[in-house]
Amino acid sequence: MTAFKSLDVLFNPASIAVVGASSNEMKLGGRPIAYMKKMGYRGTIYPVNPKSRDVQGLPAYPSLSSIGQPIDLAIVATPAAMVEDAIREGLTAGVRAFVVFSSGFAELSAEGGEIQTRLRALCDAAGVLLLGPNCLGAINVRNRVIASFTTAMEDHDLIEGGFAFVSQSGALGAYWLDMMFQRGIGVSSWVATGNEAGVTVADAIYHLARDPDTRVIGCYIEDIKDGPAFREAARTAIAAGKPILLIKAGRSETGAAAAASHTGALAGEDARYQALFDQIGILRVNSLLEMGDVARLVLMQPTPTGRNVGVISVSGGAGVLLADELEDAGFTVPPFDAETCERVDAALPDYVSANNPLDVTGGVAGDSSIFGRVLDALGAAPHHDSFVLFIGLMGSISGDLSQSLVRAFAKAGKQVVVVWIGARPDVVAELERNGLPVYPDIPQAVAAMTQARALAEGQGHADALAGIEWPTPLPGPEACDARSEIHAQDFIRAHCHLRFPVQKLVQSPEDARAALDTLKAPLAVKLQSADMLHKSEHGGVRLGLTSADEIADAVREMMDIAKAGSLRLDGILLQEMTPVAQELIVGFRRDPVFGPLLLIGRGGVEVELRPDRAMAYLPMPAQAISAMIHNLDSAPLFTGYRGGPTGDIATLAQELSRLGDAFAADESIEEIEINPLALSRDGSFVALDALSLHRPVAQSGRADVQSTAGRSKASAE
Repeated sequence: MTAFKSLDVLFNPASIAVVGASSNEMKLGGRPIAYMKKMGYRGTIYPVNPKSRDVQGLPAYPSLSSIGQPIDLAIVATPAAMVEDAIREGLTAGVRAFVVFSSGFAELSAEGGEIQTRLRALCDAAGVLLLGPNCLGAINVRNRVIASFTTAMEDHDLIEGGFAFVSQSGALGAYWLDMMFQRGIGVSSWVATGNEAGVTVADAIYHLARDPDTRVIGCYIEDIKDGPAFREAARTAIAAGKPILLIKAGRSETGAAAAASHTGALAGEDARYQALFDQIGILRVNSLLEMGDVARLVLMQPTPTGRNVGVISVSGGAGVLLADELEDAGFTVPPFDAETCERVDAALPDYVSANNPLDVTGGVAGDSSIFGRVLDALGAAPHHDSFVLFIGLMGSISGDLSQSLVRAFAKAGKQVVVVWIGARPDVVAELERNGLPVYPDIPQAVAAMTQARALAEGQGHADALAGIEWPTPLPGPEACDARSEIHAQDFIRAHCHLRFPVQKLVQSPEDARAALDTLKAPLAVKLQSADMLHKSEHGGVRLGLTSADEIADAVREMMDIAKAGSLRLDGILLQEMTPVAQELIVGFRRDPVFGPLLLIGRGGVEVELRPDRAMAYLPMPAQAISAMIHNLDSAPLFTGYRGGPTGDIATLAQELSRLGDAFAADESIEEIEINPLALSRDGSFVALDALSLHRPVAQSGRADVQSTAGRSKASAE
């Protein structure tokens, strides 16, 4: 279990010293003092500036050691060359935590990196918290602690609420803070981790998971160095009922195509991060705007128990657009029950009737009371899980309409979303004060509903992972030693009961002729060499051979290919052909950040052309693997689509779970791939090809039991 740093002193200091304090409120050393004085920080502020007797009306001190009082937190806003001395002095003076604004460390140069390492060592040895360096600091809204120089605080008052944010980018953190305050979304805590010499994103998430003021956690990351710590912190937060909305920079797959296997190409960096997010229930969003939209809905409204939506609109056309958008997103817009329809019909003008979508009509512009009567009559509509209300303009009667909304839905107990195009800011503020989120257009509202639904489903994912312990990741090897198919089969056969074709390994054309006594044509003839993993691309595979002569000739040609290319040759594999209906790819791979993972997808030679894949980290029970397969876009092809064969997915999942456990436990193996794992026309799964990559002995920490050739004997099923 990870030993997370306690951040209590960072967010709840009773006293704060500012080293490099300035009377200029626009300077880095002046901003936090000005902000905290303005916002009402109730602790004691000690400006430290040897050239001033007072700073912004507060007594100034020449050094930390001269303060002579307990100091919980010291903000360091000096040039980089002075930071180490300031921290050494602060440690002597009993400072419990440091926030270092200063830049010029590991992000700048190797020399700066060495200084940063010393800062970390000094604070770790003293058991003192270090945020930064090169960071924008931290904020606790409830306590009015603003240990930050962010310009986002220039034009805003603090708004207390349940949304917290953790960022590896100070600039993105500032943009988030400004956007939330502009939109009236309340904040609990905020932290920008900078170079993470001490406090990491994982530390901050773990703190927020236990923070009673935080209900939703936003996060921006660029990379994660300690995968297990991040995973544990995120799981803790989600298990505590605090959803995580995350932006991850860097979606490109640069370098993935150079991988030795299809699994390596498909499991690019971003895909591996996404696999973790999906597995533990983190919701990835694409922008701060999207993050804010989802957070407002989650913070203000309950989670719906189903997908039935009631649509109420002052425009028939807008109601249809809403219904289209909702159904495209996987919601349903069913009719209201008879009792609800009877009540609503009584409240509507004679020329309209109660349908879903419910068109209140533009007549409300002349008689705003229609809107209120309809909403009151609608009530809870027992068979509907949420409601979306559409209004456009209506500025002159917006007060009446908003009052009707608040009266009918502020305490409805069901999810309610308002789409109001052209709404006045004061009306939006009034509705949201009463817990009714307002969106400026239909797509934004439906997207937020869709994401909120995904968060609820993600909570279920996290609950299913309770008690699972993931293996510790290993550093990525500089190079791997490949194994041909026949050797990869050895490991697979030893640890699960996946089926292989009836086969024979031969060393000469003469051996091939003799093998025909026990093999049934047609045959596949496959060159076995660790130097030719992708055999079909280099003439190392011949399919559908039937006569002894053509089989012997194919063996001879492949031996010539191996000789001409100076390839290590394990032999030539003869396999009985399997009638193939569909193909999967299965890969086990070690991620250096998060540990062993499983990849399953549509297989075959075109696997990288049209990827249809799913990934998750090991260990995985059979039930979870079965769900991965069933969630593939191509899943119907493996379960009897249009009269095709139906594979035994449950049994396959059990075997892959066993193989995954063995792979995770054997640190000598970097990767195993089965491609294709074919669904035959008789409904059985057959592993038609395989490869494995092995770590150098020194990096795996154990003897490698395989040699490169001659270890596998002919085998048959």
